[in-house]
Amino acid sequence: MLRLIGDGRDGWGFALWEESPGDLEPVVAVSPERTGPLRRAVKNAATADGYSPEAVGSGRKRPFNLTQTPGVRLTLTTLAALPMRCPQRRAAVLAGVEALGDEECLYWYAKARGSTGSRALRALRLLLTDI
Repeated sequence: MLRLIGDGRDGWGFALWEESPGDLEPVVAVSPERTGPLRRAVKNAATADGYSPEAVGSGRKRPFNLTQTPGVRLTLTTLAALPMRCPQRRAAVLAGVEALGDEECLYWYAKARGSTGSRALRALRLLLTDI
């Protein structure tokens, strides 16, 4: 589930939750100040599930109920790219996750959410940035 968090102006952040049996587990939250590089990924996830691009904005109050594939891709994109400082490397990771197949996204998502998640995310970043 994706919920947009408005900042009172035109900016917005977002939070992602994973649905488990009978519960919602928070995965990641991004403040409006750090959302800039991830806006395209958020819009892609929403439009992949049939929402209009105009629905993604600071005025939205209801959450987006994302299906598995766009939700996993957006979460993986956010977890992998958010801590990066170098804009070129971040752009390479964003493009790389977008180019991954659905099965590859599910694989890396499972690794990232597992007990060795930080190592898996580091490996994914290295793989996608060709260092």
